[in-house]
Amino acid sequence: MKAKRFTWHSPLSIKQRLRVGASAGIYALSIMHYALCIVLLSGLSMSMTSCSDDDDDKDGRSAEEIAQDPYEKESEAGDALYRLVSQLSVCDSLPNDWKTATFEPKLGQVLDQSQPRVRTITVANATEAVTRYNSLTGKNLAATTTSDTYTVDGVGTLTFTMGAAGTVATIDVDVKQMPQLAQLRLVSAASVGENGSFDGEPYYRFGDVVKDKDNCYWICVRPAYSPDKKEDTHWMSFQVGPKNVKTYQKSKCLEQKYPVDLGVQKEKMQYLAQLLAILANPQGYKTKAGTAGNYFNNHTTGLGGLNEAAMPVKDLITLAKLWEQYNIWDKVMPAGLDTDEVNDFKNRFKDDKDDLRFIYEKGSTSGTTLTIQTVTYNNAETFYTSLPNYTAVKMDMREVDFDITNSYTGRGVSGKHAYPVNNAFVVRYKTGFQISSNWFFNPKPTEAIEGVTEVFRFNACKDKAAFTKDEAEVGMIMAKNGKFYTSEAGCTDAKTAPVAYVVYIGNDAEASGAYRGLAMSYSASNEMKWDETDSRKEVCIEDTKKNTNSWEKQNNGVSRTEKLATDGHDHPAAKWAYNFVVDGFNPSVYGFSRWFLPTVGQWLMACKGLGGTIKHEDNKEVYSVDKLDKNLDYNIRENAPNFSIRAIAWTSTEVDSKNAVYFALQLEQKTETRIHSKEFHADVRPFIAF
Repeated sequence: MKAKRFTWHSPLSIKQRLRVGASAGIYALSIMHYALCIVLLSGLSMSMTSCSDDDDDKDGRSAEEIAQDPYEKESEAGDALYRLVSQLSVCDSLPNDWKTATFEPKLGQVLDQSQPRVRTITVANATEAVTRYNSLTGKNLAATTTSDTYTVDGVGTLTFTMGAAGTVATIDVDVKQMPQLAQLRLVSAASVGENGSFDGEPYYRFGDVVKDKDNCYWICVRPAYSPDKKEDTHWMSFQVGPKNVKTYQKSKCLEQKYPVDLGVQKEKMQYLAQLLAILANPQGYKTKAGTAGNYFNNHTTGLGGLNEAAMPVKDLITLAKLWEQYNIWDKVMPAGLDTDEVNDFKNRFKDDKDDLRFIYEKGSTSGTTLTIQTVTYNNAETFYTSLPNYTAVKMDMREVDFDITNSYTGRGVSGKHAYPVNNAFVVRYKTGFQISSNWFFNPKPTEAIEGVTEVFRFNACKDKAAFTKDEAEVGMIMAKNGKFYTSEAGCTDAKTAPVAYVVYIGNDAEASGAYRGLAMSYSASNEMKWDETDSRKEVCIEDTKKNTNSWEKQNNGVSRTEKLATDGHDHPAAKWAYNFVVDGFNPSVYGFSRWFLPTVGQWLMACKGLGGTIKHEDNKEVYSVDKLDKNLDYNIRENAPNFSIRAIAWTSTEVDSKNAVYFALQLEQKTETRIHSKEFHADVRPFIAF
């Protein structure tokens, strides 16, 4: 489902109302329109100034802007220095005295105490070494680059050399603001040997989520990893706060609100994209990984070159299920996205063919030009097979305004103008050291980061034994003890024996009470009739063909089953469901409904919950379900190998005195509703509402 579009507007000032008029033809940057703007402003207030650029300096900045930014942080030197220190040190934003300030290097380790200004960093291969250099310099050099020099006046020089003795590559550093750093040695993990200090189980894994002191959520895209001697964690966030937005007033009629102080994570953008692709489509990753697993470790584009031990395929797939179970997608998305927009975002990592863009670095201005750094994936397949496309998008500030906060929808930054960064998501980056509230000491790789709230942690959540009905999600198993388990493997004794499989979550699950979901019994009857129709001709519950289009809305299976089972007529299917018993399990003790024969609507809920797409054929009494069999095969085989629903089973929906509706769920065949004689023999699969 594609996301609906929305645009948030703050109460309009006079200046903003004039800007809104631009889309109706009032506003264009010609002399005539400037004159019109002056007249309008003059008529509204004698105290307001005109929309001219007379008060701009030679670089296109107003006196007001200069006053706000006396140290020219948006200059080339400031941008370059921020890019460096945000990765090599601890720096959320440059201080006012950045030209003369010094920053202590934190990235990497000093392995030879006689050379304290040489720090060692592990990389997977030569491609990652070039990517690391590109991230520090803002360049986009090819992976085959063997040498390069980068110089910025007022900052210094970086010199890249591939294949220097004993290394994958070196980066010589001559930056006046970092006098304690002379060289970065990029080496393979194996070459570090016993000199790497970190050894043990990392506290955080891929996909872990924490919340910082500013209530922003951060996703772990690179854990500390002992075999690679990676001691720090790396985190990304889609949430942009006021401090990350810069307002640039080019004139009294145009202003830019562009991202700043995002951190620089060019090297990590592929980690984020691939991680989200796995979370949105675990089966797609499993197919790529194959039986051998470890797909990314054998491809230079993958998750930092981590090997299988860092996060096996099985754990990555479990991670995806846990994100759904704990509603992590809803937490980490930008504020204001509704359910459809979150789903639209996830779908873009599956099969959407449109470009998907991220704004990964702070914007900058020069004269009348605004520059935004973006990374683009052409379609979902590029997450797995190739490096993304890094592009510096430039726009003329005299012709278009840009506001990263005004229209953040499920398809990213968008707005009334067709500027070249439509559908882009802003991404911020920090290391664990930068997130920590304690900047005096590095966080220990095996301990929690100080000053954060743990929202989701894989190692803790995957080992949770049982869940309550309020925590239950589709794919869990309801056990005899009224608890819910992530798989049959957790149901280890008679008290926790499986009784039902959760097939739907939603407050509309059942009309007879305050229930949040539906579960389908493990057991089914042998084939039986819906009704003994020979002895009568009346309809017990009015569901004539005229009401066919309302079948999908039926959610009253409990009351219907009770009526059919107790009205004095012979309804074998309803009676079997109504009297269904699982030894040692009393649903009422746990606040569940009794077992019942589901309606067509509740069967359709189950199909939707299990990943099917519902279609109603116009002018026919038929609902069909696409993609259900494939999703059932995957979901159930993984967690509940003893559960199967491939059968023909009755619903409690009656058509007329002679016919009722059943569901045909068959492997590799059309799954659909069908109308048949009540004397037809079909299974009964009881449901329970919880």
